[in-house]
Amino acid sequence: HTPAVSEALSPKQLWDDYGIVHGLNPFTTSFPRANIHELLSPDFLHQVIKGTFKDHLVTWVEQYLKKVHGTRGAAIIMADIDQR
Repeated sequence: HTPAVSEALSPKQLWDDYGIVHGLNPFTTSFPRANIHELLSPDFLHQVIKGTFKDHLVTWVEQYLKKVHGTRGAAIIMADIDQR
């Protein structure tokens, strides 16, 4: 894509409109299967930690607060926590 745009536009248009330096091609230009969108993968450790600890812990704390402080008291405490 960059070489085609570089040929079609002036160096000033390249920089002003696209942030591309004329004559400078990305190192992936010659890679036949280099698609940055396929190279990015989700952070599986983050997903495991979030799903296992955060979501579970928030649910548990909310249930605990409802049991100890009632639904209304738990809602006030959760609103205070969310505000922070």
